[in-house]
This record gives sequence, structure tokens and C-alpha cells, in this order.
Amino acid sequence: MADFQKHLDAFEQLDTRLVAASVDSLEDAAKTMKDEGLTFPVAYGLDAEVTARLKGSYYQAKKNHLHATGFLLNPNGTVIVASYSSGAIGRLTAKDCLGLIRHLQQQPEYSGD
Repeated sequence: MADFQKHLDAFEQLDTRLVAASVDSLEDAAKTMKDEGLTFPVAYGLDAEVTARLKGSYYQAKKNHLHATGFLLNPNGTVIVASYSSGAIGRLTAKDCLGLIRHLQQQPEYSGD
């Protein structure tokens, strides 16, 4: 998330909003936001098992651990990219998302219709 915070101005220049969601408690989510200097919204308290089932994320029941899942949505809310990580690699990066957004915004069909 710190990677996306670092590039927040670039996302805003592209009229793109960032939102994160977490299974963490309010206290843990607030600590993460403070520690990483996050200024974009972070939802908290998601049920890991239910969220995994709904999003198709990797879930470790023994640890009640939900692996990172990232989505890039077009203006009408349709998922145009999904990244399902099963470990510490394989996640969306801010630079990759910015490059794709810039490319897509140049396409006439990107209007979200």
C-alpha cells in the first residue's frame, strides 16, 4: 500500500481513486495507515473467509489469512484487471497500474460504457 501512497498524486492527476480493504481490526488498520502514511481510504474488519469466497482470493484457513488481491476498475466499476497473489509476490504495483490507466484513457472505448 505504501507503493500506491507514494504515487498518489499521479493517480489523482489521472482522476483515479485508491481504496484498500483489510481483514484487520480498526486498531490494526489505523496503525498500518499511520505507519505507512496512508491518506486514501482503508476499509477494515472484512471477514477473511467470506471475502475470499466472494473475490476468489487465496485464503489460508489455519491462519485465517487472506492473501493480497488487487483490482483495477474502469469508470463504470467493471473489473479490467485482477491480481490474485498466493504469497509475497504477484501483486499489482503502482507504476504498472499507472501505465495501464494512461494507456486505457487514450482508448475511445475506455469511457466505461
